[in-house]
Amino acid sequence: MVRYIEVENRKGKILRGFLNLPDGVAHPPVVLNLHGFGGSLSGYKYAHTHLARTLEAEGIACMRFDFYGCGESDGEFDEMTFTGLLEDAEDAYAWLKSQSCVDGEKIILSGQSMGGFVAASSAPRIQPYGLLLMCPGAGMWYGCKERADYFKNLGMTFADMEGLRFGLEFNYDLAKYSPFEDAKGYEGSVLILRGTKDELVDDKTCETYMECYTGAKKFVKIEGGNHNFASIPAREACEAEIVNYVKEII
Repeated sequence: MVRYIEVENRKGKILRGFLNLPDGVAHPPVVLNLHGFGGSLSGYKYAHTHLARTLEAEGIACMRFDFYGCGESDGEFDEMTFTGLLEDAEDAYAWLKSQSCVDGEKIILSGQSMGGFVAASSAPRIQPYGLLLMCPGAGMWYGCKERADYFKNLGMTFADMEGLRFGLEFNYDLAKYSPFEDAKGYEGSVLILRGTKDELVDDKTCETYMECYTGAKKFVKIEGGNHNFASIPAREACEAEIVNYVKEII
């Protein structure tokens, strides 16, 4: 069963999404999944939609939503900030935790690419039951201020990202953070997934994240998978690892 949901964030804006609930399972554990940069709750080639259905079939709930400024949620893309992404993740988590239809004590925070970066940075603040990072995109932090300065010196206030207005303030805001330092302090279990053919996130990024965690942790490489696990074998392998991880920790 799929429910349409609306979450009001701390700024009074509406985040829209879906909550997949397995039939016949009272208070199931639930994965809260965060999408990537320039993406939406559906994921690349509907990967997040398919993952939610796979989890639902395995008796696991899954919530997905569009960040502020993305997809069907309120706001415009050039209004998005990294601080806002963190706040949206925390507000969505708080909303989900309050819902009686799921087990609010067993929320696994998940994210892909930028969503993985956000999930890793949010986890120490909210301490979810589990943490799942799919090719976490911490690399977008490196040189972010310098890139913004470059466009600013050209007299530009935004960059054209394939038709999206990408505000320079996003990078200036992002520069205030430190991905690996911010990830420290999460005490639960962690699964990190990366495709072996990912050209955007390397092994070193994932291994550096692994060093941040002191609890149970596992780094799995999906053979032949790219940044979006965009092949049938890679998607199936990715989903199988996620299902196994959730079942192991609940």
